[in-house]
Amino acid sequence: MQHAKEKVKDGASAAKAKTKVAQAKAEEKAETATARSHAERELAHERGKAKVAAAKMELHQDKALHREEAIEHRLHKHGHGLAGGYGHHNKHGVAAAPAPAPGAGAYYPPAAGTGHY
Repeated sequence: MQHAKEKVKDGASAAKAKTKVAQAKAEEKAETATARSHAERELAHERGKAKVAAAKMELHQDKALHREEAIEHRLHKHGHGLAGGYGHHNKHGVAAAPAPAPGAGAYYPPAAGTGHY
């Protein structure tokens, strides 16, 4: 289900980007038509290219955000967001071992600035 949501969001973002690209090209064409010199036409073309590139970049950013949301959802759904993974089982059905308690044979260096070394 999440994959389908991701595809729908990507499709909506792609449609939005296509609209922006078409709008940028139309604006470029209008600017080029009203330009009085070769330099103005070149400037209009460069502005059009920049707008198209910005629309494509926005599409890629949206797609990356959709992937990130999907991955976050999958991790939350399967409980990987919990600290230490307590209560989850490995593939053999045996509960995962909890982390050792502080002072249970583990070495913890002193806090910085306490004067101890």
